[in-house]
Amino acid sequence: MSDGALRVRKSFKGDQSTGPWGAATLRREIRYMEAMDGQAAKYFPKLLAAWATSGQLGYEMSYVKGALDAGSLARSGAMTQMEADAFQERLAEVVFGVLHRPVASQDSLAEHLLTVINDVLERLGARDDFKALIDAPMVLLNGRDMRGPRAAFRWLVECHGATETLDRPPCVRLHGDLFLENILLPWGADRPTELILIDPVSVAGIVQGHPLFDLVKYESYATGELPAMRSEKVQIDGFGSGARGRYVYRVCLDDPAIRPFRQIDWQRRFRAAYVLKYGRIDWVAYRLLEAYFALVMAVCTKGVQRRARLCKGTWALNAAMSDWAAENKAD
Repeated sequence: MSDGALRVRKSFKGDQSTGPWGAATLRREIRYMEAMDGQAAKYFPKLLAAWATSGQLGYEMSYVKGALDAGSLARSGAMTQMEADAFQERLAEVVFGVLHRPVASQDSLAEHLLTVINDVLERLGARDDFKALIDAPMVLLNGRDMRGPRAAFRWLVECHGATETLDRPPCVRLHGDLFLENILLPWGADRPTELILIDPVSVAGIVQGHPLFDLVKYESYATGELPAMRSEKVQIDGFGSGARGRYVYRVCLDDPAIRPFRQIDWQRRFRAAYVLKYGRIDWVAYRLLEAYFALVMAVCTKGVQRRARLCKGTWALNAAMSDWAAENKAD
């Protein structure tokens, strides 16, 4: 600012925005921040200004001094397992105990997932480089026979209605984009003492729904898989002529950039707290949300990242099929 004070400004980038949901999601994020009150408000930066007029869209929030995002700490191996455990336990208290306030369901998460995944498959299925995977009745992925993503999703939706599990109670206010880079920690000579959440609302605009949504998003990063996709530390094969429906998708777990996520467990305590609060994990819903996150971001990325996310989405849809069949003895 003119007086030397610092603020964080987030604004819509127009044609440079990530994915087709950018403007609508940013508007929802502004409303989310404006409505934040009570105990939850102290875990977010203060909203200082917001605007949505004549093509301008964005907001400003207070700058958090002396903080690092938890993602950078995880990638650098700067925290011990004891510190990571304490962080997860504190995060669970804030997210499950404070942020996840029960709300009246206004939108169907299952319908949202159905609409968005269909949209993604239509967008990418129109491209020659992805059509073979998306429209294939069957593919070979990592040496296993699987249905192509469109066929797998049709099985789940039309044949068995597995997506309905996402609308089971409870319905809570979500963070929506809960992963380590969106969690700030004061950092210095001592261990982190508090945390601040930033950038709520999912890339496609989710602000409420099943609490599993936040767990799946968190674990996508905490396992190292999302950082591996972003940094292209993945093995991908099968795209292009001559592939014959044989695809490979593997995370390079031994790469130095990903190895810290194997050395420190960033998810066990947080998952345990989820189970204590909400009961057993619904694995059909979990895999559907994994597929959703992968496919949504396939639209928002390019190259190796996009191919990796398509393969991950295909795997997750087939895993949801297997879990549903096991639970319901479906063919």
